[in-house]
Amino acid sequence: MKVMKLKIILVLFITGTVFTSCDVLSGALSFVNCKYEFTGLSNPSVAGINISNMTNVNNLNAASLLKLTAGILSGSLPLSFTVNINATNPNSTPAQIAGLDWGIDLNSTNILSGTLEHSVSIPGNGGQTVIPLTIQTDLLQLFKGESKDNIFGFINHLLNAGDGSSNIAIRIRPSVMFGGQKISTGFITLSKTIK
Repeated sequence: MKVMKLKIILVLFITGTVFTSCDVLSGALSFVNCKYEFTGLSNPSVAGINISNMTNVNNLNAASLLKLTAGILSGSLPLSFTVNINATNPNSTPAQIAGLDWGIDLNSTNILSGTLEHSVSIPGNGGQTVIPLTIQTDLLQLFKGESKDNIFGFINHLLNAGDGSSNIAIRIRPSVMFGGQKISTGFITLSKTIK
């Protein structure tokens, strides 16, 4: 009787492991076919000043300009914004992403990189999920040795203002968990020209 119970438990365990592995494998394979699109930047803030409704840095009021100038003189100009990546899953099964590595290139030069640590699920059958990447850095460290005009020029490009254009490329490398190991693809590059 004990042998029979042991066999039943063993069969249930193996069956459960196989089905769980199939679900994990299915989710892992689904994310490979997902389509990713860089939809833009949101919530830009420089030195604690929300610049999302501005069209040009020169439109800052006197208090904000004073705050920016004080930041430049003190050697710290915090910048934060969110990069929005839209993921579409054409597969019939949900795609499970365990996290992703990312990099941002400005005019073919890498300026920032990081990792999204939490998992993301993308529903199947054309389901979409926006993956927000929250970026925080210091503009003065980013543009060390650059002039105030170049720093303000970059901020204007974030605001879609200013002369000329900049090519921003977001590189993402999604990963999945399989067999207790994190497995990553190669980098996927999403480009956008900001004029």
